[in-house]
Parts: sequence; structure tokens; C-alpha cells
Amino acid sequence: GDAPVRHYETTREQASQVGAIAFFGEKYGDIVRVLEAGEHSVELCGGTHVRALGEIGPLRIVSEASIGSNLRRVEAVTGLGTVDLLRQDDRRLEEAAEVVGVPADDLVAGVGKRMDEIKALRDEVADLRRRLATGQAGDLVAAAVDGVVVARVDDLDRDALRDLAITVRDAPSVSAVVLAGEVDGGVAMVAAATADSGLDAGALIADAARTVGGGGGRNPELAIAGGSDVTKIDEALDQVRAAAGG
Repeated sequence: GDAPVRHYETTREQASQVGAIAFFGEKYGDIVRVLEAGEHSVELCGGTHVRALGEIGPLRIVSEASIGSNLRRVEAVTGLGTVDLLRQDDRRLEEAAEVVGVPADDLVAGVGKRMDEIKALRDEVADLRRRLATGQAGDLVAAAVDGVVVARVDDLDRDALRDLAITVRDAPSVSAVVLAGEVDGGVAMVAAATADSGLDAGALIADAARTVGGGGGRNPELAIAGGSDVTKIDEALDQVRAAAGG
């Protein structure tokens, strides 16, 4: 509606009697400015100058944030500014729809379809990496020294690296394996040992994990560690070889 807006100055006591809401505790003086906007809004305020609520026009909230205990600041655009903002949103919607390759009305469904496709492709890549890892197992087993495999393997995700380590460990001639590589800008390290090897997977990589700036599990049969310093991977693997006595 277009209810009138009225403001006047009065005492703090009289303002309280008419039900004016105060937002800032005791920070008002003895004389206060009361703003009556329509029938339902009466508050102490110093900055509103419209003569009627209809002058505000369309309003759209653009942000809100906490500015103190139980206090929030709400920012909005009004009048023609709201129309301009809606037009900008329409343009962004059309641009997004063009990128996704669907009509604007189908944008939500189109984005959902693209996300499903991305997930399927990621799953496919992960499966291919696991198959690649399985294919590497034979070469790693052949490089074992006294039944222990210590090797750097990059370009695998953490799950594929773990699966590869388990596959190598389960080879008849292998008693323990430690693999490390760069994953997502960090270091992934996996150690696996057979129960009858006399080797402790967690102990094998304890010092190495610290060398690459991280830490990890202590399970004696399957330990997984991570770190941040990819430049120390080779040094860490040398420590593992020493720990394994090879």
C-alpha cells in the first residue's frame, strides 16, 4: 500500500509510550526522532525521508549480515534500482543457459544433467586409473628387493594408490610395499604389509610422513599417510628403504 510516513522529535520517555522500537540500547539522547511508517512500524530512526511507503516502490534485498549480538544489517535496492537489478539477473540467467546449452526455462534441469554427466565422467576416470594401477602391479612386483617394494607412483588418486599397494602386497613374493606420489598438489603415501612379514606398515612410513610435512595411520597391515611437501617424496622413500633394511 501507500501508507503515509511521519517523523517527529520527542522525548525518549514519550517515544517509549507510543511503542517506538529502539535498536541501539542507550545510545540515544534525551530527544529522539520517531519514525512512523504505516500502522505497524514505529521506531527511533534518523535517516528515512520518504513521505509515503509507496515512494519506496519495488524492493529487493541484496545482502544481510551480522553487525553485532542479535543485530543484522539488511541492504536492499528500491525503485528503478530494483528493475535494473532484475534485468541484470535476467541477463546472467540467459548467459548461464547459453553456457549450459539449454533454454533459460530449462536451466535448472540442464545444470542437473551436466552435473550427472560430470559425475559419470569422474567415475569413469577413477575406474580407468584403477585399471592402470592394476596394470602397474606386475612391474612393481618384479622390482621388489627381498620381498619389499618401495616406489614412487604419480598420477593416481588416493584410492587408486591404496588399491595398487594392496594388489602388490597380495602377490606371492611380496611381504611389504610402500608407494608414494603427488596427489592434488600434496603427497599421498600408502604402506601395506602381510601379517606374517614381521614388518609394520605404519612404522615403515612414520619418519617418511614427517619428512613430507604430514602424518598418517599406524595400522601394521595397511597405513595411509599424507603430506604437503612434494619436493621431499624421493627423500622420504629413501627413508622407507632404510627402515625396511633395503
